[in-house]
Amino acid sequence: MRYSAFGQASGVALLSCCVLFAQNNDGLIAYKAGNFELAVPLLRRAAAQAPQDAEVQAALLSSLVYAGKLDEASEADEHDAAAFTESPEVLAARGEFAFYMGDMGQAEKLFKAAIKFKEATPRAVFGLSRLYRAACFYRTARLLCLRAHSIDPEDALITQSFIRYAAPAKRRELLEPFAALHPWLYKHYDQEESSSLEIRAAIGDKRLFEREGPPQETTLHFVFLMKDALHARGVGLEVRINESHPLKMLFDTGASGIVVSQKAIDKAGLQHLGSGISWGVGDKGTRNSFAAISDTCQVGILKFNTCLIRALEGKGRIAGDEDGLIGADFFQDYVVGIDFQRHLLHLKPLPPKPVDPQGYDRVIPPDETSFTPVFRFGHELFLTTKVNNKRSGLFLLDTGSEVSNIDSTFASLSTKLSGNSLVRMRGISGDVTKVFEADKAELQFARFRQSNLGLLALNLNNAPEHQDVRMAGILGLPVLAMFRLTIDYRNGLVNFDYAVK
Repeated sequence: MRYSAFGQASGVALLSCCVLFAQNNDGLIAYKAGNFELAVPLLRRAAAQAPQDAEVQAALLSSLVYAGKLDEASEADEHDAAAFTESPEVLAARGEFAFYMGDMGQAEKLFKAAIKFKEATPRAVFGLSRLYRAACFYRTARLLCLRAHSIDPEDALITQSFIRYAAPAKRRELLEPFAALHPWLYKHYDQEESSSLEIRAAIGDKRLFEREGPPQETTLHFVFLMKDALHARGVGLEVRINESHPLKMLFDTGASGIVVSQKAIDKAGLQHLGSGISWGVGDKGTRNSFAAISDTCQVGILKFNTCLIRALEGKGRIAGDEDGLIGADFFQDYVVGIDFQRHLLHLKPLPPKPVDPQGYDRVIPPDETSFTPVFRFGHELFLTTKVNNKRSGLFLLDTGSEVSNIDSTFASLSTKLSGNSLVRMRGISGDVTKVFEADKAELQFARFRQSNLGLLALNLNNAPEHQDVRMAGILGLPVLAMFRLTIDYRNGLVNFDYAVK
């Protein structure tokens, strides 16, 4: 049989195309399945072979974001911004990177630009869903997630959120087989499911935190928690569990619910239920935790039945000398007024809303027009903050932090850093070994500016799992105590009012 030179060349070209298609396809399949660690090396090779393939470049950037490879994602974003100005897939991926970096304004702009080029761009629609959910536009977020899933039901990341919107019985029906097919998205599924079953069995047909009596406006008095004889650790509340001796709990806008030490649980004679992990500031990684159910818990005149309490394992305390933490979100059914100077916590019940399965969008009540919108991720409230009039990021509102901090990676983008071996810091995850000082950091948030010379910089993004957004900094007690704070958790609004006695 004869072979022509043309035939040989065509055969090589065809073989090369097939190999390239297989590489691209394998990477895109892993990306669609949400297996980003696997997708990254496959897509790197595919992108090198096909540098003009916008779909591959977009999938690579997105996978780098979800795999937490910040430096590579930053380089890819810069490259893609210049090379693919009109690709809806690339614009959506760049929106995901902006969202991860906490630049919400840029993220929204990029997602909407992608949709303008192609309305049915699933990751752009899904990106807007995540952004609007964080902004407390829950109804809009839900509808956008449903639309994204209708466009691309094969995208595991979109389907994961879609399942969360299902009714509880349907969610349990869908979740187990989906988690089995996507174990990389559910690394602790068996542990979490087992813990959930234990807790549900202990609760039975009761409702958690069922309040005794109708909601009522009340004012609680803070107690001071001291770090030493001269320095305050923060403000706290006295909490009784099962009518026991009151525990002194740090009032913490950066925490959720009630978290206590194992000693407090054992002293109250409560059963250990399930297991989990917790982490926070510090370099020693995660700490094991468990749950317990108390018959009652009481804060001031507010009394609740069937209370879920989280505890950290071990003999040590949470982070300081307090008995535990009580998150401000414990009072999320109220407008929460915090007056540090008068040592008062004022709670005003939120007006009831009619039941709506679609959820609710943020509403700014007439008496809250001076409030600043914040972004809410679970119990955490983040405020868009600009540093040195250059970079914007999300700063956590954290009354449980003794100092304000800036993430060292974020700080390096807008100021100089110098090492500080004299400072010792400790959090839930132990001691911090690498602490720096930002030479200059002027913070601009809400309607205010504040200069922070020597603001401490450290790694604030040390979570063992991927986080939705990177934390740019923490507004701690020294900054927040300058204001009377009013928090509306339902609508994601905070008012900063300069405290004047």
